[in-house]
This record gives sequence, structure tokens and C-alpha cells, in this order.
Amino acid sequence: MTALALSERTLATHQRLFEIKLLFGVMVIDPEQDAPGEAESGRLRELVGSEACAHYRLLPIRQEQSTVVVAMVDPDDLEAIDHLVRRLHCQGLALRRVAVGEEEYGRWLARRGVGEERAVLPEWQVQEESPVLRLAGQILLRAISSGSSDIHIEPTERHLRIRLRQDGVLREAFEPLPIEIAPALVSHFKVLAELDIAERRLPQDGRLRRHFDGRAIDFRLSTLPGRYGEKLVLRLLDSAARFRLAELIADGQTLALVNRWIHRPHGLVLVTGPTGSGKTTTLYAALEERNEVGLNIVTAEDPIEYSLPGVTQVQVLREKGLDFARILRAFLRQDPDILLVGESRDRETIATAVEAALTGHLVLTSLHTNDAAEAIVRLAELGIEPYLITGALVGVLAQRLVRRLCAHCREPYYPNPERLRPFGALTATTGKVVFYRARSCDHCGGTGYKGRVGVYEAMGISEGLRTLIADGASAARLRGAALEAGMQTLLTSALQLARRGLTSLEEVERVVLTDAGLHACTAHTSNCRGCRAELRPEWIDCPYCTTPRQDG
Repeated sequence: MTALALSERTLATHQRLFEIKLLFGVMVIDPEQDAPGEAESGRLRELVGSEACAHYRLLPIRQEQSTVVVAMVDPDDLEAIDHLVRRLHCQGLALRRVAVGEEEYGRWLARRGVGEERAVLPEWQVQEESPVLRLAGQILLRAISSGSSDIHIEPTERHLRIRLRQDGVLREAFEPLPIEIAPALVSHFKVLAELDIAERRLPQDGRLRRHFDGRAIDFRLSTLPGRYGEKLVLRLLDSAARFRLAELIADGQTLALVNRWIHRPHGLVLVTGPTGSGKTTTLYAALEERNEVGLNIVTAEDPIEYSLPGVTQVQVLREKGLDFARILRAFLRQDPDILLVGESRDRETIATAVEAALTGHLVLTSLHTNDAAEAIVRLAELGIEPYLITGALVGVLAQRLVRRLCAHCREPYYPNPERLRPFGALTATTGKVVFYRARSCDHCGGTGYKGRVGVYEAMGISEGLRTLIADGASAARLRGAALEAGMQTLLTSALQLARRGLTSLEEVERVVLTDAGLHACTAHTSNCRGCRAELRPEWIDCPYCTTPRQDG
């Protein structure tokens, strides 16, 4: 071989090793120089596992105190990393990865008289590791393809239970699995989320990302120590998701009202409801409506769930002293136009939000209350003076999510009076009003439902309500005044969706129906003389049977 050929080969080798370093972000070693001697090599291979070294093409290099340096032909092999981390941890050791070129690894094996064929893992490792990795992939894939919002991995006394939350309801995703597989599966997900796999007694939070069908899907992972082992919950966050208010709010009147609120130059808009009712989605959709180059939009979130291009998003870090209130105070020095506060859960945060709304900024935030009237009372309970509430508050949007009936298999029917009795005068009928119920087909996976639809209660702050707020009125009085002014409650909104065939009475009963809400609605409703359906205050004729309205 000529000197020129040797020079070109050396140059190509260095170029390839440089590319490996750039690709994997780890140091590249030369086994001819860095490989340990025979005795040390044997000891290190015992630490890592001789069969695993052959199967994963690993070359243990050295031990630095409690860290073992292992060269890998594929430094991003998650299966290999999972094996190494777990095996070394059992011995009180940590892993540091470096890379070795495939050709260099092959030549080193050849000089040692070892074949380059990848060894087959022994039966115990095949049973322990390969099924775990396949199962983890199947869980993520099934969750993404089914449109699930959450994955629950929960060890019980005898089995490992895996459930997916689809359209707000948890369902079994797999047959019960052997409990023996739980530690390996949990450790695998913790490795992917860069969590401490040795910590099993305290909750941990992490994040991982996978790509599916050309889009990135983030998973927010939470661990919880339980009686039979750690439970994992993974929340799916589609980074490509985009939100539009018109797609969320089906009622035109409510949509128009909310749009007026968020296009105000200043003021406070509250979105309220329990956890999982879609508040964050609504807040993001409101920002999307206003997201333009001429506005400075900033958000304080815990955590940041979706990326909003053109918006400055700040993550709450309580361990560093960076809470909602501190971020809000910093925002006010950043010349903002619109501020979003993920959740106002204490007096300092909501007081700062009110101050911002009163000084020329539009502020959007959320609370945890049952309805719009209770949100106003909650502000007072947090110590906000009534005159500040009346000066800052623009409107309150309460919401829930109900499952949407499958359009392919839903069935129209006339419910009998006994079925309608729980809804009181709101659904009093002589049998002329059609509702829809769930059936089953391939399109909805046999559930009768596909997707979810929002139920909203929009309370605009009128002069009459401002007077009541200033007087310290109760939630019941505020609710009554809003109803007289034409507000549609959560229950009436949900029943309108049911009559349109978007959801079922069962969903309305499950998610929305409460004694307080029913009493508030029936106390301020009028019913059609023809079909006995509830009439909204602004209707002149019944939209269901066209009978002219006659109150009293």
C-alpha cells in the first residue's frame, strides 16, 4: 500500500471519528490506545456483563472512582443504555458513555481473536429486557394513535395495569401484565426522561420526546411511590397542536362574547373549572387570536405545555424562588401588552394580576372554582378588595369537557319523562324534542364517543353585577343577576349540545349536572307551551317547535 493511500485512509478515519463525535456529542476513543489490559478488561467486562458487551458492541475502558467509562459503537442505543445504567446501579456505579468507530471496534476484536458476530443474549436477558423495550414502544404508539391524553402505568398486588385516558375516561389498554416486569418498565421510562432511577421513595417529574407521523410528541412524566411500586403517569403534549376559539366554543353567542373580552386593551379575564376541564387549551386559543407582531405577549406557566411561536413563555421554578407572582412583577418591567398567568392560586399572584389589569394590560388567568359566580367570590376570599374587582374584571368563563357522540353511530331517540326528571324544568317535554345516545361502531372503537366538546358559561361583568360585587354579594345573587341578564349556565349549555346531537344526556349528567346548577337554572327559566323545552331569555319563539313565546 502506498504512502498516499495510507494518508487518505488515515484522513478518512479521522473525518469519520469527528463526525461520530458531532453526531452523538460524546468523546471518541481509539481502542488501540485506550483499551485496558487483559486483566483489567476482564474485570470491567464482568461489571458490565460479557454477553451484553458482545450483543451491544460495548468496550469497557476504565473505572474512575464510582463511574465506569464504556465505549459504544452506537452511543444512542437506548436498550444498551438502559441495561448499563440498571446493571451498574445495582453495584453502586454510574455510567459515562464514549464512542468507538465501528471499524476500529472490529479491528480491535480481530486482533484479540474474537469474532465480530453480535452475540445472542442469554434467555434471561431476552425475557427481561427485549419485551420491556417492545412494550414501552407499544404503549407510546397506542396512546398517540388513539388520541389519548394520558398514560397510567400502575403496579398492583399481582399485576401491572396499563390504562389510557381517552376522551376524559380511563380505559384498559392491555391485558394485565406480570408484576415482575414493572421495575424494568418503570426504569426504562425514567431513563428516557433523565430521572434518577435509584430514587423510588420520592415523586419525580421529567419529560421525553418521540416523533410520530412526522410530528414531535412530548410526554410529561410523573412518578409516584405506591404500596406495590412506582406508578407512572405520562401526559401527551402534541407540539404541532394549534388552537382556535371558534373550534372550541360551539355556541355563537358565547364565542362572540369571549372574543370581545380578549380584544379589550386592558382588563382581567378569568377562565375557571376543575383540573382537566380544558382551561389551558382555552387560554392558548385566546392568545392565538391575539398573537400578532404588534403585541408583546408573555406567559407564566407551570409547566409550559405547548410552544407558542412569537410568545415569550416563562417556566415557574419554585425551587429557585421563581413563582407566578415574581414572574408577573418582572413582566410589568418588560413593556407587555398581554399577560397570561397559568394559574392564580394565591393572594400575591392574583393581586399582581389585578394590578396589571388596572394599569393598561390585558391579563388572562385561571382559577379552580365550579362556576363563574364562584370565581368572583373566590377573588374576594383571596383578599382582593371589591372596588379593585369591579375595576379590573372584564368577564369570567367557566367550562367543562364532555365526550362528543360519534357522528357515525349516534342514534336519535325520544327520552321518556322519567329519564328527563333529573334535569327538572330544563328538559320538560311532551316527547317532541329529539336527543341522541351512544351506540357502537369501528370509527369510535366501540365506545359510542369520539373526541370531546367544550361546555361554557360566560359571565360578562355588567353595571348591575358591578354594583352587586361592590356590595359583597353572594355567589347565588351574582348567578341570579347574570341569568336575568341572559347568561347561559353550564347546564343549559350542555343540554343545548345534547339537543344538537353533539353529546348525550348521560354525559351531561356525568360531567355537568349538580344540584346547585339545576336550582339556579330552573329558578330563572321559561318553558315553551308547545314542547315544554327551556327557552333562553332572548328567544321570542321556540326554536324547536316554533310556538310563540308566552311567559307568565
